[in-house]
Amino acid sequence: MKLPTYTDGRFDLYRIVTDETQDFPKDILQKTNISIWYSEISLFDRVVFELEQGGIQATMKIRIPRYKGIDTKCICVMDGKKHRVYNAAHIVNKNGFEETELTLIKPEQDYEVLHD
Repeated sequence: MKLPTYTDGRFDLYRIVTDETQDFPKDILQKTNISIWYSEISLFDRVVFELEQGGIQATMKIRIPRYKGIDTKCICVMDGKKHRVYNAAHIVNKNGFEETELTLIKPEQDYEVLHD
């Protein structure tokens, strides 16, 4: 049995929230103060093709230790670049370890970061 390793990088997790303090509500990013190490996995051509048919640009697919607090209202910031979570699949790998696979896409807008 081999322990999973997450050595390809680390990202900071942000949550998309709606700021309703102004006249017009707008989506902004709220820092969660969570950093997660990840392992990059293959993004298959079929997935890229299917997403592109809907006008969505897939950027990468990664695997992290299981974390159920991540969903499609989250943004991962890696090396200063923002990636929106398109899909989070909670799996058990072949060695019995619980992990989460994330399909990441280019965000549809440039979100402002909420500064505390």
